[in-house]
Amino acid sequence: MIPQTTLKKEVVLTGVGLHTGNASEIIFRPAPANAGLRFVRTDLPGAPSVPARLEFVVTTVRGTNLARGEAKVHTVEHVLSACTGIGLDNADIWVSANEPPILDGSALPFAQALLAAGLKPLAATKRWQRIPEELTYSDGPARYRAVPADAFEISATLVHKHPLMPRMSLTVKIDQETYLSQLAAARTFCFEHEVAYLRSQGLAQGGSLENAIVIGKDQFHTCAGGLRFPDEFVRHKIMDLIGDLTLTGRPLFKIRIEAECLGHAHNVEFAKRLNAAAASLRGKTASSEA
Repeated sequence: MIPQTTLKKEVVLTGVGLHTGNASEIIFRPAPANAGLRFVRTDLPGAPSVPARLEFVVTTVRGTNLARGEAKVHTVEHVLSACTGIGLDNADIWVSANEPPILDGSALPFAQALLAAGLKPLAATKRWQRIPEELTYSDGPARYRAVPADAFEISATLVHKHPLMPRMSLTVKIDQETYLSQLAAARTFCFEHEVAYLRSQGLAQGGSLENAIVIGKDQFHTCAGGLRFPDEFVRHKIMDLIGDLTLTGRPLFKIRIEAECLGHAHNVEFAKRLNAAAASLRGKTASSEA
């Protein structure tokens, strides 16, 4: 049996929020078995918390946003992706503002900091997510399919009508090693024609070429290092999907997923269907053992 994990010690990161532009400090702290992941708004009276669960998703506009009462946390997907990617099951995530820092636009700084803090095994078994049979979801061009498997694997396809963005596909069998080497470093992106509109809507206030790739009409605008992967965009979409699926409350290491035209709203709707199917399987298993 594989044990659940938490952190050996707390770890602190600082920066600005991608969409709010607010200065933000994030502190990952150890938590007990079966606590899961939860965000704690340390800047609000009473330090209210928001569990990283599907039922607390309130919006999915250019990111996945959680809220419970007055406690709101925007753009949680990179943080959650890093936790699942390295195998961290339980942690309290303290944030000093309404959005975690975006750092370099990827999940890698979070993953590296968490691994530097160290993972500690707990006296409880990791709770796997399984489904009883094939599950599909579609909405417009978005298509998702999940099947039972012995490991966690994602096959994703990204399709855009843009000359610099050909159809991109990638299949990754996900464990800590492949997550760190193939997915975690992929950065967020947007199209150049979207920037003015996003900022007019109060979004991308903290965005820059240091934490995002801007796809122009005939070139990619990014930092001096250029793209980290030729297909960085589809890798980022897979990284985001892992973060959104983390909201089911269980590591999804027993499912193969195929997805096309991914987005946060679709990821969350698909995750809800996965949760329902998995709960049905657990119910049947419990009945058969009774």
